[in-house]
Amino acid sequence: MNQKRPIDRQRQAAITLTVGDEEDQSPISDFLSTANALYTIKENSVCRVQLADDIDPGRTNPNVPNLSQKVLSAGHSSEIVGRILLTAKCLFNEKNATVSPFVGAFFEQCIDLTRHVLELHEMISDLKEKITQKEKAFEDREYKPNAFSLPCIPDLDKDVHNILVKADKAKDSILPLYRLHFLPEAQSKPLLNEYDTAIQDRLSSEPEIAAGWDETKNVLKLIRNVRNASEHRKDGHRLMLTDFAMKPDGSVNSPILEIEHKETPIAPVSVVDFIDFIGKVILDQAEGSIATLRCAVLLDKNPFKEQVGFLPPESRRYPHVRYCRAINLGGTMRILG
Repeated sequence: MNQKRPIDRQRQAAITLTVGDEEDQSPISDFLSTANALYTIKENSVCRVQLADDIDPGRTNPNVPNLSQKVLSAGHSSEIVGRILLTAKCLFNEKNATVSPFVGAFFEQCIDLTRHVLELHEMISDLKEKITQKEKAFEDREYKPNAFSLPCIPDLDKDVHNILVKADKAKDSILPLYRLHFLPEAQSKPLLNEYDTAIQDRLSSEPEIAAGWDETKNVLKLIRNVRNASEHRKDGHRLMLTDFAMKPDGSVNSPILEIEHKETPIAPVSVVDFIDFIGKVILDQAEGSIATLRCAVLLDKNPFKEQVGFLPPESRRYPHVRYCRAINLGGTMRILG
């Protein structure tokens, strides 16, 4: 029998690990297990745990520590983390030490999607703050005769374009969730119409579930078209921005956006309202896609007649997790897990 080396005994011993940094001292509320890592979810962060054997599988260096690393600067108190990452855990968690390849890949993709949506909302918040600060300063300022000056956002075009690019990246992080279930054998990145064909074929007998995909598809088309109108501007296909401007009646407009596009034109709307809409619709579709996919997965194997249920606020463990696994027992829906 081979005698255990000191490093073997060290690595196989029980461990105690403090997870996170000084910015989030809250306790761990949940774990998320994938094929590649264990993630901890705290109040204001999500951290990836790496054991010494993950870093040094050959057990060559006894000084390699177990460690954690923050991957998201938001946790269960965040609406975005709740509606994406924790919703995915609620609907897909297998409660096993080792999750299936599909679920592990699904969780990893949800972490990536959550990151993009968090970054998108931060960019939206920053631009809204720029505009509202300029509005307030303008309203509070007293002007001398012949010295009237309109406020402006010098980087408005760049800021709006960057938000649309990030929204497009978030869009591109939603689609791989569908790819895992509907196009698992695809060798290259599928086009939107390839997703549509595969999903419509599989869900032809389930119009209610297909309707969830149809809504997502239309939103993703809009995001793509708006981003293209910003990046490739030409007559009939462009994004137009107007900074603060005075109207003939003497009132002053906040920045205005308009989209010329044959498929998805957008009439003049305030920039603040438009970017708020972009942030909301991306988050809605990220959450809705997770629920749609759970319904689609249950079509393949569902011996206990499980359903996706909507949680009333008083039944939620986390306030932003709105969907759950449920079964009908004697006419009453019972939450699973």
